[in-house]
Amino acid sequence: MTSRLIRRLHRLLGPLAAASAVLAFTASTVLSAERECGARGSDIILKAYPTAQKISEREFKVGGETIALPADGSDDPHGLICRIWPARPELMLVAAPLMTSQSDDGNEGDIELIVVDSDSLKPKARLRLPDLLTDDAVFVSSVAFDTARYHLSRSDNAFGLRIARRGSSGPNPFGETTLWLFVIDENGLRPVLDNLVVAEDQGEWDTNCAGEFQATERTLAMGRPMPGGYSDILVAEKMTKTISTLAPDGTCVDDKSTVPSERPLRFQGTAYVIPEDLKRID
Repeated sequence: MTSRLIRRLHRLLGPLAAASAVLAFTASTVLSAERECGARGSDIILKAYPTAQKISEREFKVGGETIALPADGSDDPHGLICRIWPARPELMLVAAPLMTSQSDDGNEGDIELIVVDSDSLKPKARLRLPDLLTDDAVFVSSVAFDTARYHLSRSDNAFGLRIARRGSSGPNPFGETTLWLFVIDENGLRPVLDNLVVAEDQGEWDTNCAGEFQATERTLAMGRPMPGGYSDILVAEKMTKTISTLAPDGTCVDDKSTVPSERPLRFQGTAYVIPEDLKRID
């Protein structure tokens, strides 16, 4: 893919779409995963999985599944990721990729979230998330922790996990990033926000000029703490539609329109209720 084409996608759909185009050819990623495991990666795996067997310089076998350490300088979504939680620096967040199969045609695997003691690396809570690394034509391109200040109540802070997926079609670019939020309390690690699409881009064009594109960005803001409950989350959305046409003089003309909106997410029972149009469609 030419640099001209990539620049055009970047201008029309933003960095997510441009990265989608690049991904098809260079395996670049949109989100830069936090790789704070350092030299302690092997120790983290062995503390969390005492029966794990090292089968290569980077890989461990746990039953019928494989866990890989991150490669130097790589944002491979199938490698272990770790991050100290700024809201609670005594804790480290770990996402362990439990892969059952990997190939050019697709992958199968789960993610296990593990919260460990930052000093001893002893696991304090864990939660397995089935099939989050299972993909095919639309593939997982990045996994990253989101440690923004998600202050849900006077006592509970949440951390996030963002997963980016990309398609590899040039004429039909597609990309999306979804967000989960988790809290840890006396009951362990539990999800409170599930599969919210925070960025999405898609389009159809002739790879030269003519086409239609849509890009959506969503940001979250915390409401005031509610007495005895969780705050509302305000979702601000910006949707940009672009229609591109080839002018008689050979230049490409873009007609853009942007529609902003916002809506609240309210906590009900055990989690925030997400409208169907904001959720990822499996």
